[in-house]
Amino acid sequence: MSRVHAVLVVMSAVLGLAAAGVDLRAASAAARLESAIEGAGDYIAAPDLANRIVRGDGALRVIDLRSRREYEQLHIASAAHVAFDDLAHEPFPPDATIVLYADGGTDAARGWRLLRERGHQHVAVLREGLYEWIARVLEPRLASDASAAEQAEFARAADTSRFFGGMPIAGVARADVPTGYWTGGHQGQSPRAGRAKQAIASIRRRGC
Repeated sequence: MSRVHAVLVVMSAVLGLAAAGVDLRAASAAARLESAIEGAGDYIAAPDLANRIVRGDGALRVIDLRSRREYEQLHIASAAHVAFDDLAHEPFPPDATIVLYADGGTDAARGWRLLRERGHQHVAVLREGLYEWIARVLEPRLASDASAAEQAEFARAADTSRFFGGMPIAGVARADVPTGYWTGGHQGQSPRAGRAKQAIASIRRRGC
């Protein structure tokens, strides 16, 4: 191995370790931020958000932090699109209840921290982002072997789903029922952004 080659190998290894260190620090920072949101009780579930929208909560401000293109493809009813870089300058009423969502990355969590630092006391992050909104509000599913408790919960979810123009689906295989923290399912099966994009694509194929 030539001296130049050896130097390049060493430099490559050093850069690789440095990149891994940056990734680990970023992951650690994201985990701390999510823990802070959890500790403050500032996550909101999709059905709870849906109920607030149905009630016409005048203090509620739902903010979509995804790209404009993603927002135009599908967004939560009443949500406004705000680019993350503009969030610091958005003129929210001081008594507003602000709910942020985004898929993938840490934009919603970072937005929560930013708004809390600006003095807003009522800021929440939609848990699981748009994926949970689709899975629990727009397309709730009932397994063919559902328990009585699951059937009762589905009946309530179906009423809410129809309010938002959704399509509740009953009698599906257990494997076709979405899983998440609310069912005790494994959240790490695929990235949230990927799951949400698949669900959005499915809805658009049906012409909804």
